[in-house]
Amino acid sequence: MSDKMKMVTDSRFFSREFNTAIIDGPLRIYFADRQESEALKIYFDIQEVLAKGGMRLDSLPVEKQNVFLMLYPTQQTFKDAFENDEDLAFGNFGEHLVLGVNGPYNEVTRIKIGQQVRGAFVAES
Repeated sequence: MSDKMKMVTDSRFFSREFNTAIIDGPLRIYFADRQESEALKIYFDIQEVLAKGGMRLDSLPVEKQNVFLMLYPTQQTFKDAFENDEDLAFGNFGEHLVLGVNGPYNEVTRIKIGQQVRGAFVAES
């Protein structure tokens, strides 16, 4: 990056509405506190998807690629970061993957998120 390490909180991907995070190994989930129940569902879905592939978040190397999962609370906050109207969008923050999710979330979106996160961790192994 530069002489000074940039923080994802200083990037275009971070919304000022994010005031809560779940951090587990190389996975960072950022969301607004009103999204907590949905964020927890997504977090447990990701753990389940990884477990089916014989993986666990706490066994993945943190020093390699992190996945920043940004759960945008509104379509506008999503569009401010990714400038599109898709359900999911991808970006890079240095060597790390940013996965942006355009809320609100349904079962299909949660499944897609789990698959994308698993794919990111499998690709780096």
